[in-house]
Amino acid sequence: MRSDIINEVLTVEDRAQQIVREAEKEAREIITNAQTEANAYVRDALKEDRILAQKTIAQAEADLDAQLTEYEASLDRSSRLTAEEVKEIARAIVIEVCKTGLDGIDESS
Repeated sequence: MRSDIINEVLTVEDRAQQIVREAEKEAREIITNAQTEANAYVRDALKEDRILAQKTIAQAEADLDAQLTEYEASLDRSSRLTAEEVKEIARAIVIEVCKTGLDGIDESS
């Protein structure tokens, strides 16, 4: 009878150890799956952020191209000044420079 009890205790211990091993294995699988899922969420979020950043950069480049085109057009307009307009602008500059003394103080004041 004692051997039966000892065998039963050993059987119960073996079963308990098997249950613990299975629980540890299942816990590792759960943790691994959770890490894999979390990594997927992070990758997806990074992809979305990257796409948004690329769209923002593309829009900024388009805006800069538009500003450059506008600036170049304004340069074209200013390069079309007539000789008379250039002389008038030069005269106005000379008059303003002549009003100023050597030390930069307006002499007419």
